[in-house]
Amino acid sequence: MNTHSLSARIAVITTPDRTDQDWMSRLADEPWVERLDRVAVLSACVDLAQRGLVDLIIIDRDLSDAESLARQVYTVASNIPCIAIVPDLTTAVMRRLVHAGMRDVIGHPAPYTDLSITIQALLNAEIDRRRNQAAPTSAPRRGKLVVVSSPKGGVGTTTIAVNLAVALRQLTSTPVVLTDFGLQFGDVGVHLNLWSRHTMQDLVSKSTEIDETMLNGVLQEHKSGVRVLLAPNEPEVVSEITAEQIDHILDSLLEHYTYVVADIWSFLDEIALKLIQRADEILVVATPEIPTLKNTKHFLSYVRKHGLSTGRITLVLNRFPSIEGISLQDVQTHLGYPIGANIPSEGRLITHSINQGVPIVLAHPDTWAAQSVMKLAAYVTGDRVDLLSLRPDTRKRSSNRDTQSGSDERRGWLGFVRRTQ
Repeated sequence: MNTHSLSARIAVITTPDRTDQDWMSRLADEPWVERLDRVAVLSACVDLAQRGLVDLIIIDRDLSDAESLARQVYTVASNIPCIAIVPDLTTAVMRRLVHAGMRDVIGHPAPYTDLSITIQALLNAEIDRRRNQAAPTSAPRRGKLVVVSSPKGGVGTTTIAVNLAVALRQLTSTPVVLTDFGLQFGDVGVHLNLWSRHTMQDLVSKSTEIDETMLNGVLQEHKSGVRVLLAPNEPEVVSEITAEQIDHILDSLLEHYTYVVADIWSFLDEIALKLIQRADEILVVATPEIPTLKNTKHFLSYVRKHGLSTGRITLVLNRFPSIEGISLQDVQTHLGYPIGANIPSEGRLITHSINQGVPIVLAHPDTWAAQSVMKLAAYVTGDRVDLLSLRPDTRKRSSNRDTQSGSDERRGWLGFVRRTQ
């Protein structure tokens, strides 16, 4: 077996409470494993396969999930082998999973050596197959544009956009880019402790010539793995930016990234309208104060009346519940629009997180606010999640939690993904 030729990217699809199994850590430490992603969102695993970001998938879920995922992966990327780990391995179970597209099925618990040998054999077989036959190609998949907006400044759109982008990266292990469309005085860089002379202005000037090399030179990489497109450093250049140029930039980003998160400013100019028109997801952020709710109501009415968006619109009530504020029922009655999600008020920790330039989902992943953002990110990926939470979750936190800032392996109570490189 030629293990020296291997350089494998492996995704393990499991459940949130099983991402820290010993065999996963041992596998991640193998010299022939380039990267191990531990993912608990089914759609994210399919996306990794479709984009060619993995060489093998290990499915450690129940039988119905394993069968469904194997079929989906086989449909979009039949060249990527899947292995299932099941607790009760019978002939009927094996036949069912193999018919769904599984290359091999292993009983659990299994000796680590057996698992390692099986994985290497499958990878070497795939290498040999590709030498003799060109791998099938699939049509490129466009990424998802997520716009975070509000018709009133100061309600926390940047905080939510920044944390959402990091959470999406944690949950899915797919490419995520965060774009700062607060073009004159954007704060995304401050929230992430990033600064660069390379900004959106570099792409605007050559918007019809953007390629991957240019993107790599302009986008900044945050320690979380999120790439960041900063707003121009000179406010006066904004008047020269057109909606057509933004169109070209979006096309390039959506070609290379699974999720493009856009933080936009609070008034509707042609650029903001362009982003809203193209968005797959629009998160409209409001806070429980009458002036903000008034503006939000007018904004939602305007978008509906003029048919500005075909994307899904979700109203996110930030800083709710808080010590003082109107009730959820009063908010919904005033708006005539359902509240889709809420992010609770945790002022001291949020302020500290912003001042340190470390998103709260990294700095304090076990907090109520971080948990709420993680659920919002899962919702954006397409999972069915209960987003309204009017009291903190009291379930036991992980005994290994680390609330100090700076580690890209840190994760919240949901445990959706842990990236190992």
